[in-house]
Amino acid sequence: MFYKKIPNGYIVRLEAGEEVISSLSEFAKKEKILGGFLFGLGAIKDATLGYFDVKNREYIKKTFDDEYEISSLVGDIYYFEGKPDVHAHVTLSGRDFKVIGGHLFSATVTGTGEFFICVSSDMLQRKKDPQTGLNLLDL
Repeated sequence: MFYKKIPNGYIVRLEAGEEVISSLSEFAKKEKILGGFLFGLGAIKDATLGYFDVKNREYIKKTFDDEYEISSLVGDIYYFEGKPDVHAHVTLSGRDFKVIGGHLFSATVTGTGEFFICVSSDMLQRKKDPQTGLNLLDL
């Protein structure tokens, strides 16, 4: 991982073999990021995506083993139960130029992962919402 601090956040580049969500979560912990939003692009493989089934209050997960371009990644950095974490949604395109997307649970960088993290001066926290079963921002 390489990164550069800029006035309103960080530019982060992940290298081949690094896992996206855990690497960004560890980065947030190391840099003591209280919260923020992130945007990214790059190339990944072994992506596990999810779709939240509201009726059953659970994620339906599927792993895509091929290599993909990250067409778009958006997410946030927050704290849950005292630990920083990353919540991201992603749109991926494959060699067939078809697009898939959803909640990103994990993915491994193949070429590069490039991210802009816009930091918050306030801590962002999530807590379990009893109505939906989701961990929602506690505002």
